[in-house]
Amino acid sequence: MRKFIKPKIVLSSCLNLEPVRYNGETIKDPFVIKLKEYCEVISVCPEISIGLGVPRDKIIVYKEKDNFGIYQPSKDLDLTQDMLSFTYKFLSNLPQVDGFLLKSKSPSCGVSNTLIYADKYGKEFYFKGKGLFAQIILEKFPNLPIEDEGRLRNKEIRERYLIRIFSLSELRTLENQLSNISQLIEFHQRYKFLLMAFSQKHLKIMGNLIGNFNKEKSLEDIKKLYSNLFKDALSSALKRGNQTNVLLHIFGYFSKKLKEGEKSHFLTLIEKYRMGKIEIKILREIIKSWVYRFEDQYIMNQVYLEPYPEDLDEY
Repeated sequence: MRKFIKPKIVLSSCLNLEPVRYNGETIKDPFVIKLKEYCEVISVCPEISIGLGVPRDKIIVYKEKDNFGIYQPSKDLDLTQDMLSFTYKFLSNLPQVDGFLLKSKSPSCGVSNTLIYADKYGKEFYFKGKGLFAQIILEKFPNLPIEDEGRLRNKEIRERYLIRIFSLSELRTLENQLSNISQLIEFHQRYKFLLMAFSQKHLKIMGNLIGNFNKEKSLEDIKKLYSNLFKDALSSALKRGNQTNVLLHIFGYFSKKLKEGEKSHFLTLIEKYRMGKIEIKILREIIKSWVYRFEDQYIMNQVYLEPYPEDLDEY
């Protein structure tokens, strides 16, 4: 059973059961409530932080030429500079975090489905986009997982988000504790198949980086380069083709020990997964049974087999 390091995430206050919404209501999202048990949370409500009360009149996001702004039509009040000032100050004082989980559709926090208007008074709908606070976060942290609770209702998006925040929490801990190259080598070995699932290109570059230690760069340089590559790799799409390739690689470790029927059954399930007919956790569970049966410590240590707490799969 893998021991998980708690990810540090920035969470919209309304998703943290705080009564800060425009109407004073709280949001009870079952997945977010469960996720909080496994995370360290930094709560934020940009709208409260710029002085808007509860309850409060509607605010909207508008776009003029190439610039986005926030406006409160009922008060004829432009809040753009207040929001920008708060956001940059908040982010400049933010400790190292592993991701963000924000409120969908929000004019400040929305990562998706925020209504954008072509005028300050919200009379002419323009398109669906992102809130102003979320826009800046996405610009400043391009390699961190940034989602809203609406998007996380999609199972594949949720799985990728969970993999990333729990992986980055372990990377952050490694960065703070790294004292010799062997620690980085051990970390890289455990993440081999997970990295392969995201980007074989990055996996190869990272392997070469570690292999060339002592030739040109210091441990500190290697750490920084490795960390950036790791985050870049996990920013890639998690494609079924890549996952299928990883499953076949792991299958190769056991194929000579398995009966023909077992091999045929597993390969059939891989094809079903590739076609989107079954979930990958079924294949991971079969591999785990082989790990225990054949006592394969190398595969047992692979993060790929349990990239985040199983409890979070229930939602």
